[in-house]
Amino acid sequence: MGGASTATAAAAGTPSKIDQAAPSRGASVDSDDVTDRRWTHPWRAGVLAAASYLALSVGMWWHVWTSSPRTTTVCGCGDSSFTLWFFEFAARALRTGSSPLTTTLLWHPHGINVLDQASQLGLGLPLAPLTWAGGSILSMNVALTLAPALSALAVYVLLDRWRIWRPAAFAGGLVDGFSPLVVMNLAEAHLVIGFVAVPPLIVLCLDELILRRTRRPVLVGVVLGLLVAFQFFISSEVLLITALACALGIAVAFAVGYRASGGHHVSHAGRGLIAGGVVAVVLLAYPAWFALAGPAHVSGAIYPHGGLAVSGASVRGMLLPTPPSDAFTRYIGRIGGYQGPNLSTDYIGIGMFIVLVVGLVANRRDRRLRVCAVVGTGFGLFAIGSSPSGWRPWDLVAHLPLLENVVPVRLLLVTWLCAAIALAIVADHLHRALPRLWGRCRTAGALTATVTIAVLAVAIVPIAAYLAQTLPLTTQAVVLPAWFQNATPHLPAHQVLLVVPAPFSAIQSSLTWQSENHLSFAMAGGDGPGSDTLGVGGHPVAQALLAGVSGSFSTPAVTPAGILAVRRALHDWGVTQVVQPDQPELPAYDQPFAPVAAASLLTAALGQAPHQQARAWVWTLAAGQPPPATASAGSFARCSALSDVSTAAACILGMPTSSVPRSG
Repeated sequence: MGGASTATAAAAGTPSKIDQAAPSRGASVDSDDVTDRRWTHPWRAGVLAAASYLALSVGMWWHVWTSSPRTTTVCGCGDSSFTLWFFEFAARALRTGSSPLTTTLLWHPHGINVLDQASQLGLGLPLAPLTWAGGSILSMNVALTLAPALSALAVYVLLDRWRIWRPAAFAGGLVDGFSPLVVMNLAEAHLVIGFVAVPPLIVLCLDELILRRTRRPVLVGVVLGLLVAFQFFISSEVLLITALACALGIAVAFAVGYRASGGHHVSHAGRGLIAGGVVAVVLLAYPAWFALAGPAHVSGAIYPHGGLAVSGASVRGMLLPTPPSDAFTRYIGRIGGYQGPNLSTDYIGIGMFIVLVVGLVANRRDRRLRVCAVVGTGFGLFAIGSSPSGWRPWDLVAHLPLLENVVPVRLLLVTWLCAAIALAIVADHLHRALPRLWGRCRTAGALTATVTIAVLAVAIVPIAAYLAQTLPLTTQAVVLPAWFQNATPHLPAHQVLLVVPAPFSAIQSSLTWQSENHLSFAMAGGDGPGSDTLGVGGHPVAQALLAGVSGSFSTPAVTPAGILAVRRALHDWGVTQVVQPDQPELPAYDQPFAPVAAASLLTAALGQAPHQQARAWVWTLAAGQPPPATASAGSFARCSALSDVSTAAACILGMPTSSVPRSG
């Protein structure tokens, strides 16, 4: 990422004598001035930093760890359902020996290419033993808690390697690992974006190969290749962003004056990079092909109707705190997702901006800061996204292969890493410069530390105050409807369910219900690329109607053609049962927006009334299915407007009301 640029930029300002001896702690690689800073033993400092980051992360997830981490999490709904599902899927794949790269458990029978999804296999597979022991909710909670702590620690290790004053290095890790971008993505269980520990470690390897050259290059290259492969299985999107930032950073580093000093240095870096490339190719050649061209892969834009290109940040949002939107909070509360105040992921703050600008001007000879400024600002501009007029920077690349599926606001990951590194470097320069002002003052050390920490506070406190509105993060107990607790253990093998709310609507709770049943049945539909009606479902009309009655604020018009489309879809998807929980006490995000209309649509499509089982309406599909009840649009609207499912089903089928069972 932008840190890779920083590694090469550090080399740009380093005299060639660095090959002969590493600078002592307190020395800047861009300066010959050396200040003795005996803070503490490096391993003790590292352990202290790690423990502090972990304590902050536990505090962030306080409501999880003080209740029941096996049943309480962000929410058993929305995007967190998708993450839960893939933790269970990874554990199941290891347990059964099945392929972790493709499955028909979602979007049956077409299935999904797991590598095209936000599957974070790189986290789910290592945590599979924990999932086996305690369930996917527990393993996801562990991952959510470790994510910011490990991300922050990775930046700290990088900065400590550069001999940055350790409190400044700690602050740099804090800024990157606990940024609003990371915290609010973790609040939605977006571990693909919230776990950003790998890019700083990639920077560390590049720094060692290009600048330090104190370890065997092949060994460092192997580690680099392993990190690249690991990041691919966490998020190929972040890996792509990292690669682009590294390329830009290296180009900028050469532009600001870095030159390799001798063939030996070039060959040292070359051997390491070749070793890393070989490892990455060996590990990723087949997975990369599988993602791009393998079974059930998604070609082109993953969400052709999703508007990813305009999902960008704003300059105002970066500088000024955006208050939570009450309307958006209510909307997310209804469809499922983070149930606390939804804060902007853009916010960096004027305090950070002022400290970095002043620090850059004051230390303009530091090539690392120049590279951080160029790369961080450049990716910040790209993060603004596209515009209808097509004049923004992202418009130049938004439609290129692979980049068309990058969410622009996520490019701020580079900006945050550059900001974290630059802030630590600025504080380090200040901490070394201040003693010259105090002279022989006996309190010079305390004054220096106090002033430097105060400057760090100017940058960090506004961000902390902004996040304080939603910390500790709001959590929910995961609730399974009665049918998924009591009926699913007795299902015959090879069942395919359509669950209402349909999981390709805005409501995704059924993925949690399937996950908590250890994926014992397949489902029609699912989250991910197929959620777009041009996606893998193959029945856009049926998907739109089922999504409409499941999660739309206005009930869609249902015509005879639409009823027939739903019937064909159920047949083609291989559905054996349709289940619609009938529990008004469930959280709102677990229930369809229009339950009577949903039941009416399914009754008409299947030509039969549902039966009650374990507090759910159930339709069983079998050979000799009755013909559909193709009611006219007006008749359907009249029947679906009735007060309950029993009455509406009888109306749709033209049956006496007493012939349809009522909810108990």
